[in-house]
Amino acid sequence: MSATTESRRDRQRTATEAEIKAAARAQLVETGAQGVSLRGIARQMGMTAPALYRYYSGLDNLLEAMCEDCFAEVTHEVATQSAASGDDLGARLHLAVRAFRRWAVAHPAEFGLMFRDREEPKGLESCCEHSRRFAEQFLGLFVRIWAEQPFELPDEPVAPEAACAQLREYAASHGVELPMAALWVFASSWVRLFGVICMEVFGQLAFMFRDVEPYFEAELRSVVRAMGIEYVAPDTASALG
Repeated sequence: MSATTESRRDRQRTATEAEIKAAARAQLVETGAQGVSLRGIARQMGMTAPALYRYYSGLDNLLEAMCEDCFAEVTHEVATQSAASGDDLGARLHLAVRAFRRWAVAHPAEFGLMFRDREEPKGLESCCEHSRRFAEQFLGLFVRIWAEQPFELPDEPVAPEAACAQLREYAASHGVELPMAALWVFASSWVRLFGVICMEVFGQLAFMFRDVEPYFEAELRSVVRAMGIEYVAPDTASALG
């Protein structure tokens, strides 16, 4: 078999895999993860369901591949948007968090797939690598802020030792060394912001807020001020851009 033939087959396989994932994503958006089916995808593509197994070992494998793509997509979006701030770390933080929220609100089905409960952690190794890169954007930005413009930390102890031990383990897994109080600021800040985004995406704040953005911005203001960063409102940030 020639290298040209091999390359052509590889390209064809890659194109078919992309088409399968596109069809699956369309199902995901329309019906949620529970509505994605190999039979439906095969019917849409004019294939037999068994033929799909040449590309994915099963539905779980296909969903994980979609999960990887979604994490890669949002990671790229956050990186692209935050890069517009140049070396201004405060502006970068505002842009990164807002970019994530916008993507999440615009893609609720994909967000649900990415952050859904999973029963088999061992099957998530590849997806975890993509989610790790996503998380490292925010952790890395926080580490830069602390290193280049350190801020006042809360008095210790900031949390029970059982929680601190887990934070140390998390930081070590990413090669990060920070004072425990700084780690606590990062953890509590991320939980606050991600928590609001998650509840907004899943409609769990609709009973209280018709428009969640003002509440989210209030949380963002509190978070950035705790890091010694001046808060910039969305309209102001757009005008400056």
